[in-house]
Amino acid sequence: MLGGHYPTKIKKEDLPEDFVEFHSRSIWYMYGYLKTSDVIDVGYKPFKINHLFKDDYIYISYKEKLKIKENEWGSYDYENYDLCISGNSIIPILLSIEKYSNVDTTEVRNKILDKVKWFKEEYPDDYERNFDKGDIDIFEYYK
Repeated sequence: MLGGHYPTKIKKEDLPEDFVEFHSRSIWYMYGYLKTSDVIDVGYKPFKINHLFKDDYIYISYKEKLKIKENEWGSYDYENYDLCISGNSIIPILLSIEKYSNVDTTEVRNKILDKVKWFKEEYPDDYERNFDKGDIDIFEYYK
């Protein structure tokens, strides 16, 4: 066992529907399944660089509300989270948390919308390459 993460013999089809598949480079480029019910709080930290979600993080707490602390560089960090995941699995995880947990995700959604808008303005060619439909609802896109 490594920090509470360990392989299991449970098959994907045997998991309850509140488990969502994810891929995250923040956990050694791991593929896995995440329980999205019983979530107490969720946070999101975008990084404004040349990728849409690759270096962004979703923070999940199953025990208590997340605490935000300013770091030494004047940015913020979340504390007391149980798990953080980076990459393109952020929105599917968020959508599943919204479905299976009673958590207000308004702030996370607004940060994601701001990030998508910023990405479209700063990297229009990359945006078009990823979303050739022009303006999109990012949450519908990932459904």
